[in-house]
Amino acid sequence: MNIAAVTKSAIIRNLSFIPNTDLDNVRTYIQFLLDERKIPVPKNQSLKGMWKDVGFEKLISLEDELSHVRHQLQDAILQRVI
Repeated sequence: MNIAAVTKSAIIRNLSFIPNTDLDNVRTYIQFLLDERKIPVPKNQSLKGMWKDVGFEKLISLEDELSHVRHQLQDAILQRVI
């Protein structure tokens, strides 16, 4: 984990110790920091075509392939010794 992620986790963990009466002050301070930097809101992006040219086009029948893989997985699970 990088330092920023660790710091964010620590801040989130410590928020549970702040009294309810002070939570509004924390929210206001965080909003002030965000407004000061004018961070743009990310726009939604389309995922259309995300899986294009990754190999699914080579499958003749996706349903048959999924069924085959499920049967292999089922056999592997049933052969396990507990």
